[in-house]
Amino acid sequence: MLCALAFGTLGWLALQTTEVKDVNAAKPAAFPAKRVIKESRKEAAQAVAEISEKLEVEADLTDKLKALSEADGVVAGELVLTFKSPEALNAFRIRASLEGIDILYSDARLLVARVKYRDAKKMAAELSEHAREYDNIGANYHAWVPGTPQASKDSANAGGSAPFESSALAAIGAVGDRSRWGAGVKVAVLDTGVTDHPTLQGVKITHTDLVKDGQPFHGHGNAMTSLIAGRDAENGGVSPATEILDIRVADSKGQGNTAFVSQGIMLAVDSGARVISISLGSTADAAMLRNAVEYARSRGVIVVAAAGNEQQAQLSYPAAYQGVISVAAVDAQGQQAYFSNSGEGLFISAPGVGIVSAYSGPGMVIGSGTSQATALTSGVISSLLSRNYNATNIPQILQNNVVRSSAPANQVGAGMVHLP
Repeated sequence: MLCALAFGTLGWLALQTTEVKDVNAAKPAAFPAKRVIKESRKEAAQAVAEISEKLEVEADLTDKLKALSEADGVVAGELVLTFKSPEALNAFRIRASLEGIDILYSDARLLVARVKYRDAKKMAAELSEHAREYDNIGANYHAWVPGTPQASKDSANAGGSAPFESSALAAIGAVGDRSRWGAGVKVAVLDTGVTDHPTLQGVKITHTDLVKDGQPFHGHGNAMTSLIAGRDAENGGVSPATEILDIRVADSKGQGNTAFVSQGIMLAVDSGARVISISLGSTADAAMLRNAVEYARSRGVIVVAAAGNEQQAQLSYPAAYQGVISVAAVDAQGQQAYFSNSGEGLFISAPGVGIVSAYSGPGMVIGSGTSQATALTSGVISSLLSRNYNATNIPQILQNNVVRSSAPANQVGAGMVHLP
């Protein structure tokens, strides 16, 4: 087999939002509920999985590319190509313009190119004629931030639903004067973008928009940022002195893709982030995303990611990757939240039910999700880094100081995060 192509299904996280009493908060729009994988998508996935075995048969490969472009869960007309050498990547860059293939993003460190093709036959010819130069041929998979989780319990989930409301910070030990917590630490928030909000006034934020769709930003990015560095007197973030790198990787509907997330990770590393907080996910194991996470970790950057809200016995990606601080959600009684995914290798859990945060507009809202749990954990890590804890030791420090429970590790990890 000359190339490997993995095909995954659509992933998403969930957020349940309501207005806080006596606060003028705009009611958030509902996100799509959990989606059913259609039989047509399964058939397309099976067909596309054969691409790496069909590189010698150009006509058949053309049909496979057309099937991929029509499949649900991927960005139509795009591929993510990983090359075996810098020379192979450079040679492709030259050929692409002649073959009508647009390079949307490339990175020599990952030996990767995200491409958009208009002619499946020409793309098939490229793959067939230069098969030995590719290390991986992959789809660009959708990644999602939240939809509304179903309030039901299944065999893989403990079903916790007691809200924290204004007690989440106290529950993790984030009490007292926190005004200098996070000082000197950059945390990259890969999300839907950050807009002006009263609780973020005075927080140093650098904005980068990878989506560039010209649409209004969704409030989820504000929520995550406020839980890390918000300055609300009653419901602020864990570490208000944190510098935020706002990297927008998802649109106004909460949809991004694994290529944007990967690009965001690389940008965060280049911009000096010490923590990358990712409150979104996909069910697809994408080579580009996996390699970007490994690159960040090799540079000493801590990657924190949401376990996912699908009530599944499988963590979302990138949370499922080795070395990522994967975060599940627990309720105010310490039970695994009713929506929180379970999975082997789950690292830790954090408050994720009934959490007060910023959103769109000037007010505050109550939301639930592994998204919130991830942001709170990122705030804790920022606090530790600002207190000169060594980044290498932080995973062990987190696990040593958790609030333990009798729940199994695949539901809550080592326990609920707590500051030492």
